[in-house]
Amino acid sequence: MEVVVIGAGAAGLAAMRMLRERGADVLLMEARGRVGGRAYTLRSADSSFPIELGAEFIHGKSPATMALMRECGVQIAPTDLSSGPDIWDATDRVLQRVDLQAADSSVDAFLNSVGTPDASDARMLIEGFDAAITSDASVIAIAKEWRSGVNDTQGRPADGYGVLMEHLAKDAGDRLWPHTFVQQIQWSDDGADIVALRGGELARVQARHVIVTLPIGVLREDGVRFVPALPPQKRQAIDAIGMGPVLKVLLEFRAPFWQRGFFPAPPGGVFPTVWSRTPQPAPILAAWAGGDAVARLQTSVRDPIAAAIETCERLFPQTAVREQLVNAHCHDWQRDPCARGAYSYLRVNGGDARERLAEPVGGVLYFAGEATSAGDAGTVGGALESGYRAAAQVLAALGR
Repeated sequence: MEVVVIGAGAAGLAAMRMLRERGADVLLMEARGRVGGRAYTLRSADSSFPIELGAEFIHGKSPATMALMRECGVQIAPTDLSSGPDIWDATDRVLQRVDLQAADSSVDAFLNSVGTPDASDARMLIEGFDAAITSDASVIAIAKEWRSGVNDTQGRPADGYGVLMEHLAKDAGDRLWPHTFVQQIQWSDDGADIVALRGGELARVQARHVIVTLPIGVLREDGVRFVPALPPQKRQAIDAIGMGPVLKVLLEFRAPFWQRGFFPAPPGGVFPTVWSRTPQPAPILAAWAGGDAVARLQTSVRDPIAAAIETCERLFPQTAVREQLVNAHCHDWQRDPCARGAYSYLRVNGGDARERLAEPVGGVLYFAGEATSAGDAGTVGGALESGYRAAAQVLAALGR
């Protein structure tokens, strides 16, 4: 085998597709029984709208995402994420005060030093939007992301990200192994020996090159054993990147009973944020908690779905919310063993950790995934681009 790709999320699917198009002998291993990774799309009861339990929005310019959408014939659905008090502007005002040349500190430490009413809004939005643990996340990295425009929301894939992921995987055939849990990668300059459980049975595959697209949360917790261990500089890069927790509940109703797209937490509401698919006429509300808010929610409620319903009842006191409810879905990304979080953030003094994580090891191990993207981390577009980049590196090593 020339190449084994580990992980059938956006990065792994992109890498596999590019390698197959160039004639490489490639195998894609995926622990889940589905493709897409942290892009996890279900369908509404009448199949007319996507239920996005994972990735939902298009952030930044995202050329790889846009190109894939054009190829699939998927349109961009506009968003309306405006709220009453503009926490977006408040956050921007605070982060503009960050001196990018100064010593780094945590988001918490910086916000505590600012002494402005905008700081509380900024903390809430950074928790939710960046899924960051604010006592751990680098304020310089967060400020750079906001100034770069990568956090600008450009809409949603109208039919959901699942359509794009399935399109990337459509020609994989028996080169895609679902339900395959990679346990160990034994590597040397000559190649790698991958040990996995496939459908409960032990499987071993030898490959000249391996592209690892595991989420940073799995890498941080040694979800796969490397023999020998990864070099210290690679381990340091992994440890310098955090994985943000997210808990997301999707509530499906008989019909929309709201006019806006974004709702900050009501008094007494457990979830910090609720949004709809407005201006799409989709009868779906998403209740979202990210970063530190996840731990607060987990300690205060036993049933996230019930908490999301109660939050919506407080938002819409004139509506019989429970009577209108058709279905509910929930996913806790931190407790997902194949993810261990939703998306990455740089920890204090993380610096160029993403670039260092992306560097190959020994001409055998290659790394991809949104955490390796220096310019579009935390996005599907960043994951796709990283998969193409890793595939190009492998193709160069193969002489193609």
